[in-house]
Order: sequence, then C-alpha cells, then structure tokens
Amino acid sequence: MRRRTLQAMMAGFCLLLCLLSACGSGGGGSNGGTVTLTLETNVTDAEAQAIETLTQKFTQLHPTIKVDVTAPGADYENIMKVKMASKHLPDIFSTHGWAKIRYGNFLADLRDRPWASHLSPTIKDNITDSSGKVYVLPIDEDKSGLMFNVDVLKQYGIDIPETYDELVTACQTINEKSHGQVTPMHIGGADSWPLGNYFDYFSTSLLISPQKNYTTDLLNGTFDWSHYTPLAQDFLDLQKKGCLNKDVLTAKYSDSAQALAQGKAAFGFYGSYIVDEAKKVNPNVHLGLMPIPAMVAGDQPSFAGGERTTLGIWKDSPHLQEAKQLLDFMAQPENIKYLAKTGEAPAGLQGIQVDLGEMTQYYQKYSSTPVYPYFDRVYLPNGMWDPLCKNAQNMLAGAITPSQYSANLKQEYDRLKGSH
Repeated sequence: MRRRTLQAMMAGFCLLLCLLSACGSGGGGSNGGTVTLTLETNVTDAEAQAIETLTQKFTQLHPTIKVDVTAPGADYENIMKVKMASKHLPDIFSTHGWAKIRYGNFLADLRDRPWASHLSPTIKDNITDSSGKVYVLPIDEDKSGLMFNVDVLKQYGIDIPETYDELVTACQTINEKSHGQVTPMHIGGADSWPLGNYFDYFSTSLLISPQKNYTTDLLNGTFDWSHYTPLAQDFLDLQKKGCLNKDVLTAKYSDSAQALAQGKAAFGFYGSYIVDEAKKVNPNVHLGLMPIPAMVAGDQPSFAGGERTTLGIWKDSPHLQEAKQLLDFMAQPENIKYLAKTGEAPAGLQGIQVDLGEMTQYYQKYSSTPVYPYFDRVYLPNGMWDPLCKNAQNMLAGAITPSQYSANLKQEYDRLKGSH
C-alpha cells in the first residue's frame, strides 16, 4: 500500500515537472523550454548531410531550438501522402516539385521573409501564386535538358542540336562515324524513370512550348490523345535507327553515367546531377548541358525544371516563428551557396553565384532560355508518372505500339482525373 502511494506521489511530481518545463522539446522557448522542429526532406546522401550540417550550425546559434532531420529517400513521397491524409505534417518539409499543386494547401505564406523578394525569375511562377503567396524557400533551381560528352561531339563534328530533327541527325552521324562503337543516346531503362525523362522533356516541347499548344485541353480534360502518338512513334524510331543503347531495357542510370564518362555515349536525358556520378568513373570527363531541342517549327529550345531543393513550413506548425527563423538562416547567401553546390545546381535566389565548375558556363550561356515545369507535374494527374515510364518499357520491348502507348495513357489520365 505504501509502495502504491509512493508511486502515485512520484507520478504526480513528474507530471508537475513536465508541466513546469513545458514537457521538454514540446514546450516553447519563451518559457525556458526547448523547441524541437521536425524537418523532412526528399534529398539523400551528400545533400541530406549538407542540410543536417546547417541545422547543427543553426542550433548552436539558437540553443533553445533543436532540429530533427529525416531523409527517408525513396519512401519520402509515400510518407508525405500519409501525413497529408492525417493532416499532421513536419514543421518544415521539402516539396520536390509540387509546392503549389500537391502541398499548396498545407504550406504557410512566406512572402514576409527578407529573402522572398529575391526569387529567381525563372522559378518564381512555380512557387508563388497570383495573390503573391510564396510557398517555399527555393534553395536551388532545376534546369534539366540533355547532358552530353563534350569530347565526343567535338570528335564527330557535332554542333549542339536546336531542333529534334537536328538531334536525330546528330545521333545517326555519331552512330555511322563511330561504326556503332559510341551510343548516341544512352538511357538507363531498367530504372524506368530515365525513360520517363524523355517523355516528360519532349511532351512539353511538342504540346506546351509552341505558340499553338494544347495547354488548355490538357488542363480541362479534353485533350485528344491521338496527338500524343507521334511522340511515342518518334521514340520508337530512335530505337529502330540505332540511336539508343542496345541494352536500353536492362541498363541502369549508373550505366548511363559510366558510358558518358568513358566516351562511349554522346547524349543522356539527365540533369547536371549526373556529373558527379560520371566523374567517379573518369575524373577528367568533360560533360556539357544543353536545352531540350524544339520539336515544332518556329519554337525554341527550352529546359524542364523549376523548384528543386526546397523547404516550406506547415501552416499549422505549433512552432511557426522558430521554423521561419530556420528558413531565414538557410536563405543566407553562404548557406544557399553551400547547399546549391552540393546539389550541383544554380541558386534559387537572385544575386547568389554558385561555383558549379564546368557547368557554370552552360547555366550562364542559357540563362535566358525558357524553363517550363516538368510536364507530368502540371498537365497530368498525380499517379501518371509510373504509366508514362512503364508503357515506354513495354513499347521498346515490342509489347505495345505507339498508338497503344497513347491509348493507355488516355485511359490512366481519364481514370486518375476522375478520381480527383
């Protein structure tokens, strides 16, 4: 009996201590307790470590704030879908290209932050709306096109193609002059997503960037998917003309990096993130970045991209002010430079020059080239990325025709559009 009484007294004492200290990390710094911010990011490896490094510096400057960083990698998107469904999100999280479309209703407005007036003009429309709301801090900017081996193009006298026809001609020339020893376009099709990159890039070039385009039809659900068949046919023709690696369905992304590094491939449908991977194989490789060639006469080349590494704040976070403090710290020029360089991408804020080695010259050269959001993020309902990739695999394997490819996409588009 005495033991139970003592236990009850101790429990009451512990409860009182918890209340007085605001339960440790859940309390506010204003009562002398420590606030713990949760930060979840989709980036991995060196980029995730860079975020962790900066949060540690931040907490040294703000001893009453702790930051728990989580980087679940490939599971990030599914984890965030569960958290959105439960309406309980991390204090700070990455939007990985979906700031407005997927996460917009969950994000606090950051227009009052000191860095908000310095957004890069080529990314601004992706992370703001017509009312002026700023959804996230853009650490760096995604500008993806085709990566190429500089020395291979020089060896075979190839100028940077500006149209799709020029790209195909360049590939055929490389194939002929190298007697098949150099793969014109290397795609890691076993990983699926590099195939999707082709269709994401050229869907915009065919359907969105030209003056006469299908923007409205795609957004309102009236798009005639027979207009998509030529793109699928063009891709299959690349295979038939010997422009793709023969092992396209079994090769992986790492194989593309290796082939480009060794001068065994000319082009790849990847962003500048492949540079580090290639340099692990050949430190002396020279890779370049070019815009996506125009598919329609009269149009100009463009990049796919927009927001890359971002941090936004959950609008219902119990620690809004502390979260804003952390984002303001991350937005300091030296920190943006550090994070953007780690991600091998230009800064998402104006006036911050990032030393990206050989890539710097290409970002400068194409600084005024239009950047369009990734096609699937804006014009396809959530869930269509996998059909975009898987159907490409099936088409290259001979299981479906180009017209069946577009018909399958229409079926998925109608199904997913109807479920929204």
